[in-house]
Amino acid sequence: MLDRFSDALNLPASVVVVLIVLSVAQIALQIAALIDLARREQVAFDRKWIWVLIIIFVSTGIGAILYFAVGRQVQTIIDESETGADQPDVQDRARRAVDLLYGSVRDPVEPTGLPAIEMRGLSKVFGANLALDDVSLSVPQGSVYGFLGPNGAGKSTGLNILAGLSLPTSGSATILGQDVVTAGNDVRAVLGYLPDVPGFYGWMTGEEFLRFSGKLFGLDGTVLDERVEALLDLAGLTGVETRVGGYSRGMKQRLGIAQALINAPKLLMLDEPTSALDPVGRKAVLDMISALAGRTTVFFSTHILVDVERVCDTVAILNHGKLLVESPIAELKAQGGAHSIVIEMASTREAEQLATKLVDQAWLGSCTRTDDTLHVAVTNLHEAQREIPALVAADGLAMQRMESGEASLEDVFIELVGGTQA
Repeated sequence: MLDRFSDALNLPASVVVVLIVLSVAQIALQIAALIDLARREQVAFDRKWIWVLIIIFVSTGIGAILYFAVGRQVQTIIDESETGADQPDVQDRARRAVDLLYGSVRDPVEPTGLPAIEMRGLSKVFGANLALDDVSLSVPQGSVYGFLGPNGAGKSTGLNILAGLSLPTSGSATILGQDVVTAGNDVRAVLGYLPDVPGFYGWMTGEEFLRFSGKLFGLDGTVLDERVEALLDLAGLTGVETRVGGYSRGMKQRLGIAQALINAPKLLMLDEPTSALDPVGRKAVLDMISALAGRTTVFFSTHILVDVERVCDTVAILNHGKLLVESPIAELKAQGGAHSIVIEMASTREAEQLATKLVDQAWLGSCTRTDDTLHVAVTNLHEAQREIPALVAADGLAMQRMESGEASLEDVFIELVGGTQA
């Protein structure tokens, strides 16, 4: 057979043997590359189908060789500490970035005095699910406004409608006086928006993505250069050459916030901006939001109440799509009627036992337990202070400590939303 091939190709038998060996090796290499590709969760440039075409159609096995040399060498997701996010001057970096974006602006309120956001009877239905139920609220210009609620309350649905990504079923919503359904590019150009799960082009670097975003808003030259530099610094991503596909979740979240600020928006909308961040990253974001107070309007949804209490002046609380309350934080805590009591028991078992007793008390707003400590919100502080020691003594329990004070936003939130838990 070898002689027949040799005669047909008019080549020496030794050359034919070499060609056969090379062909078999090429096929084996291509098969190995395809198997390796199928097993990998991530490849360079985040496009498996491109590598399939390269492996199959680039001749003499070069495509497979390129895959092994480049395609499978994905940059490892880098550690947060390598990005500069742990630098101690996050507050200074936030202030510098905001000063660059907004200059000497100290009063962001438009002469018209219209609310930054207004909802009137806003409802949204998905099939049989009522995601928003007749919500009406008003967000003053220049405020830092918290849009609160447990998971599934309708927060993201409301933000998607405001961003023009979803249409309301009934009611209306306006941004800076313009209806969100009919608003044009002139309104969209002054908005910044970070969705709860931001999307990126994985093959870009962070700097490339910010430049791309800035050019969509018509920015270029020195203005774009300065903003990209400041926002990379704010996000702790200065000097990071890793492509976004290799970022950790927290890094992507910080890049998303930087992208939302690139156009120095008059209204910044953030959907759960700190949910994916470590403590240092959360501090950077909250410092940024604090620095924005008085420069622009910030409207952000979250279920992390300590973040809201730190930076917001006004909040709205949703539950199951309905607006429960809208109020300045100080007034909400004062009007809620709840007070906070911390009770430390001798053991976790005794804390559980006392929590069971508290559930039946008329003055109980909410009760949460962490190991041997109970955090109790009560509507009648005097009565609770009198009856708690009696409940402890009646069951022969040992109480180590009991302290009372003003209710936190979390206490008020749990009292409104419900869900007493031990």
